[in-house]
Amino acid sequence: MLKKRFSDAWLLAIVSFALLLSFSAAGQDAVIHLKNGDRISGRIVSESATAVRLTNRFLGSFEIPLAEISKREAVAPPTPAPATNVATTATAPSTNIVAASTNKVSTNAVAAVPPVKKAEPKPPLSPANPEATPIASTPSYWKHDLRFGVNLRYATKDSHEFLSILKSTYGKPPFRHIFDVNFKYGRVEGQLSANSLAASEKTEYQLSPKSYVFNLIGGGYDEIRKIDYQFEVGPGFGLELLKLTNFVWKTEVGFNFLQQDRADDTRQNTYSVRFAEIFAWRIWEKLTADLKAEFFPNLDEWGEYRLRIESTLRYPVSKNLSVNLDVIDLYDTLPPAGVTKNDLQIRSTIGVTF
Repeated sequence: MLKKRFSDAWLLAIVSFALLLSFSAAGQDAVIHLKNGDRISGRIVSESATAVRLTNRFLGSFEIPLAEISKREAVAPPTPAPATNVATTATAPSTNIVAASTNKVSTNAVAAVPPVKKAEPKPPLSPANPEATPIASTPSYWKHDLRFGVNLRYATKDSHEFLSILKSTYGKPPFRHIFDVNFKYGRVEGQLSANSLAASEKTEYQLSPKSYVFNLIGGGYDEIRKIDYQFEVGPGFGLELLKLTNFVWKTEVGFNFLQQDRADDTRQNTYSVRFAEIFAWRIWEKLTADLKAEFFPNLDEWGEYRLRIESTLRYPVSKNLSVNLDVIDLYDTLPPAGVTKNDLQIRSTIGVTF
C-alpha cells in the first residue's frame, strides 16, 4: 500500500510539472523569427508538436509551423523604475516620523508613474501582386486574390463588359508557385469588343533571403488583337533590392521565348531578354499600390521590343473585400497586321482574398 501511494505521488508531481510548463508558454508575448528573415510579433496562445498558435491585433489568431521557425524571443512586460529611498540616502540623521513621511511620499510617486506601453508593430505589407511578397511571409501556404468587374451601359450605344482576374500563390520554402489567370469579354451594340484570356505559372526557388531563380510559363489568346494562340516560356534570376515596412522593390532579368499563331495564318516566334521591375508601396494605412514593368528587347531584330506594364491600386473595405483600380498597358512594335501597337486597359474591380 505504501509503495502504491509513493508511485501515485510521483505521477501527480510529473503531471503537475508538465502542466506548469504548458501554461507558462501560453499567454506569453514573443517575437517569432522565421527562417526567411521575417519576424512576427504576438501572444502565444498554444503550442503543439508541429505548430505554434499566436494572436495579435492585426492578423488575429494564426498558426506558424515549427519547421519555418529559426528561433523565438520572449518579450518581458515593462516594469516601472524603482524609486529612490530618500530616507536611506540622507546624510543627516532623521527621526522615525521623517523616515515614515519620506517613504510614504516615495511610494505614492512610484504608484503615480504609468507603465510603459509597448508600441504595436505595423501589419506586414500585403501587396495585390504576389510577386512582390517574400516567400513564406504569411503563415498560410495558399493565398488567393479573385477580382471581378462588370461594366454595363444602355443608351444610344449599348455596351457590356465582363472581366475576371485570379491570382493564387502557394509558397512553401524554398519554393513558391504563382498562378495568374486574366479573362475579359465585352460587346458594343452587339459587336465583339473584347475576348481575351491570359494564364501563367511562375515557379520560384529561393537561393537566399534576397535572391531567387524562377521559370515562367504562359499562354492564351486575344481575338481583338488577332492572336489565335500564344505560348511563352522563360527562366531568370531575381533579387530583392529593398524591403521596408511600407515599400518593396524587386528586379528580375532572364530569357523569354514567345510564339504567336495569328489570325492571318502566320506564326511569329520572338526571342527576347526580359527585364522586370516589381514594386509594392503602402501609401497610407490601408491604401496600397503595386507596379510591375516588363521590357522585352528582341534578340533577332534590334530596335524591336515588347513592353508590358501592370499596376493595381487597392483599398480594403473589410478583411477579405477590397476595391481595386487595375491598369494594364501592352505595347508591341511588331503587332499583327491591322492591329495598333499600343493596348491600354483601365479596369475597376471588386477583390476577394482568401
